[in-house]
Amino acid sequence: MADDTERAVYVQRIDPDQREAYVDAHDDVPEAVTDAMDRGGVEEFELYLRDDIAVCILECADLDAYLAAVDGDEEVAEWERYTGQFKKEGVDADADPESGIPFMDCIWRFEPEE
Repeated sequence: MADDTERAVYVQRIDPDQREAYVDAHDDVPEAVTDAMDRGGVEEFELYLRDDIAVCILECADLDAYLAAVDGDEEVAEWERYTGQFKKEGVDADADPESGIPFMDCIWRFEPEE
């Protein structure tokens, strides 16, 4: 990760009965969603899933610019509402932008000396 890259991580809980549908939904993420991510300066986005826990790792040059790009984008909100049917908790497209994504706090990091 470059020194000027910001990383944000969040966790979502998937309904165990909807796990397969959640995975299948990500086989075809709408282009409008990835376009918004691109406009927001996303350098990399990874989604990991284990049992009912989905971990999202977002890397971008400016997290505020990313949030501005996706906030109010109706196609992004529509995607989040669609995938929301498979979740117990996570991103809420209809929440206040400050609390719509359940970002985690980084409490420890290790980087080897060069």
